[in-house]
Formats: sequence, C-alpha cells, structure tokens
Amino acid sequence: MEQESLLYKVLYQSILTQIYSGVLRRGEVFPSQSELCQRYQVGITTVRKVIRMLKEEGVICTSSGKRAIVSFNENENGYIQSLMQRRESILDIYSGLELIMPSLYAEGAMHCGSLSFFADAADSADNRIINNQQTAAFFTEMLLPYRNQTVLDLQSDMEHYARFPYVMQSQLEDPFTVSADFMKNNLSVMQGMAERKERGPLIAKLEEMYKNAGQQAAVYLNGLQKIVPKPENLVAYQWFRGKNRSPLYASVAQSLYRRAQSGEFSDRAYFPSEPEIMRIYKISKSTASKAMALLSDIGFIHTIEKKGSVLRTSEELAPIRIEQNIIENNLTLFLNVLQILAVCTGKLSLAAFSLLDDSQLADTAAEWELSPLRQRSSGIIHIITAFLKAHMPLKCLENILEQFDDALIWGHYLDRPYVIIEECVALAQEGFEEFALACSSLRKGDRESAALCVQRTFRAIFLDARLYTLICFKNPDKVPAEI
Repeated sequence: MEQESLLYKVLYQSILTQIYSGVLRRGEVFPSQSELCQRYQVGITTVRKVIRMLKEEGVICTSSGKRAIVSFNENENGYIQSLMQRRESILDIYSGLELIMPSLYAEGAMHCGSLSFFADAADSADNRIINNQQTAAFFTEMLLPYRNQTVLDLQSDMEHYARFPYVMQSQLEDPFTVSADFMKNNLSVMQGMAERKERGPLIAKLEEMYKNAGQQAAVYLNGLQKIVPKPENLVAYQWFRGKNRSPLYASVAQSLYRRAQSGEFSDRAYFPSEPEIMRIYKISKSTASKAMALLSDIGFIHTIEKKGSVLRTSEELAPIRIEQNIIENNLTLFLNVLQILAVCTGKLSLAAFSLLDDSQLADTAAEWELSPLRQRSSGIIHIITAFLKAHMPLKCLENILEQFDDALIWGHYLDRPYVIIEECVALAQEGFEEFALACSSLRKGDRESAALCVQRTFRAIFLDARLYTLICFKNPDKVPAEI
C-alpha cells in the first residue's frame, strides 16, 4: 500500500506539472489509460485513480466512452512563468541526463539484437520528420536487455520531468527543431554503432545528443526569462520524485542505518524508540515497527527486553534464507539499483573526483581504508554511495542517488549467505581487490583509474549478488540480466 501510494502521487504531480507548464494544453486529447500505463510503467488502477484526481482538480474533463480532454486554461505568460519556476531544475536535469543515460543506453545496446526496425520506421516518417513515438521506442529498446524495471523508471521519470513546451508567441527559435534535425541525421548512425557493438563511439554520440538538447533548452529558457519578470515567490528547488518502489519503512530503516553509521547515536545508551521514530519521520506506528523489524532482521540492532534496542556488536549471526516473498521482491529492487550503479558509477565517480584536489583525494582514500564497513560488500556499497551523494556536481544526480539509497538496505540480507558458492566467494574477493585499487589510485591522484576501479567494484558486487539470488530465488525471472 505504501508503494502504491507513492506511485500515484508521483504520477499525479508529473502530469499536473506538464499541464501547468503548457506541455498539455486546453482542448488537447488527454493520453489514454493504456498510454499512461506504458509511458510511466504503472498499473491501470494507479492510472485510473490519478485521472479521477485530475478531474476533481478541474484540469481535465471526461465523458463516458470518450477520451478525456485537457480543460485547464492559461495565457502564454502564465505558462512561461510556470516554466521559469522550473528553469533551474530543467537545465540541471539535462546535464544529469548527459552524464548518466549514455552509459546505460550503450551498455544495453551491447546486449540487443537488431534495432533496425525502430531506426527505419523513424527515418521514413512523413516529410522526414522524426516520429517521437518511434524514437522513444528505439531508446527504450536499448534498455530492455537489462530486465530491470528501475532503469525504465529512471528513463521515464527523468525525461518526462525535463519536457517543456514551445511557446509560439515568444517568437524565439523553436529548440525542438534543432533536436529533431540532430535525431534525423544521427539515429541511423547510432543504430549502426549499436549493431556493431561499438560501445565507446555510441556513448560519445549519445553524450553529444544530450549536450545538444541541453544547449538548445538553455538558449530557449534563458530567452523566455527576458520576456516575463522573474516570479516574485520562487518555489523551492523543484525536482521530480521518481517512482521509488521501495516501501516507506525500508526508506526509514536505511535513513536510521546511515545516521547510526555516521555516529549520530553514539552518545546514547539505546537506539531511537518506535515513538521517537514515529515523531521524527512523521510515520505511523506500523511503519516505524516494520523499520525496526527490518534493522533487527539484518542484524543491525537487537532488543533488550523491557529496556530498548541497541546496536549489535560484530558477533557472528546465523545465515539467513532469502526465499521469502517479501525479501525476494525487495532484493530484486536492490539488484536493479546495483545493476544501474555497476554501469554508471564510473562516470559518476569521475565527476565527483574531479571536484577534489589531490590532497582531498588522499584524505578520501584514507577514510575509505579505515572504515570498518570495508570488510563486507554491503559496507563498501555504503562507503561509496555516501561519498557520491555528498559530491555530486548536479542536484538531479544527488536526488537519484538518494532515491536509490532506499533500496540498498536490502543488500544486508546477502551478508549472511545460507549457501556458500565458490564463484560468489571469488566475485566478492574481486570486489574487495578493486576497492583497494580504487583507494590506491586516489592516493596517487589518478582520478580516471580510481573511477574505473569503483565501477569494477560495483560490477563484481552485482555479479556476486546476482549469482547467489539466481540460485536461491524461487522465481529466477525476477533477477536482472548479467552485464
């Protein structure tokens, strides 16, 4: 129920933002229920609830047997002012897309079959204008080999949030004309690179595509800013909330875990109680109880009867089985996030390392090497993701990592394997060795080598976790693909 609640709120806010910004205009036919399900990767029940909410808000009107119509009306200046409130975040997201999506698309393309259907269909559109739906299908096809719902969520959430309309009365150059021309000239080129498995050139071409789109967006939005006065009551930094499919109690548990690891509770005799957690996070007793139960289940805390909960010491804990449905489902989410990080952390790490001078890199290496968390794969994930969140050059990337972080709590179940598998042991050891090499490279000030080692660390940890879950899961189809 918590996940469903978050999903419909995300979808509702996303569509409302598009209507208020003029992406969807008065009199236009509203997307069908099936289109919304496909576009946002959500179920029909969630879509129907959102449509009812939009109707109650008065921004769409519906009639039996007919498609809904957008009824919200605003003048051109109103649309521009709405866009100006999102200007900073739209430009931020284009820079973020350039950093994270090319690697994801290119890695997926290395595992694709033929993409010619999509390229040919787009290239043969009327008057040589790229058909947006076919273009979207082309890029989505490159992500399907991951077998990963989270990567599809990331694509739809980021790119839908970045959408903005062209206001004709502005008399500015239409930014989408340049982007469409780029796609028309390069889609078949990218298709050829994908089919020839040319990862490096494909990444470079995709980065060029996002850089081009971001530059056009900046020129256009900066031009609009000169037309209307700056809004007096600027809203706080607006950013999408992705379709985080991790339950709320897991998010609370991960937050408490992070706070404890940072030493926030070190001067207390007992871990925060359920009533305290309810008050701090403004959650129900049930959610607080589930968060505490999860922390206990993974061996992070234990309860002393009639006193309270305390952090566990390093004593050995019994192996734990992961076949229970609730653990299996959430471990799938953990694997989905880990798979994305295994592809993207090279670029993200290099962006973070580039912000630091050599002495700061050496300090980072020392901090990583001294952390007691380095002795477990789940701890290494914690060390690196905490660093990345604190050193991202863009708010959108910081936000994405914050949302991914909620799912990482489930990885602690893999610290206590019920079955010892030699190949898993070897992969785990590879992860430890790559982490040590990353620290060594940081000490030398070699940012590129350190970033590469970080990515190899995540890949080894992902392959280890994936192999173990393939053996243990009742339904191996839930496990994302090898990369």
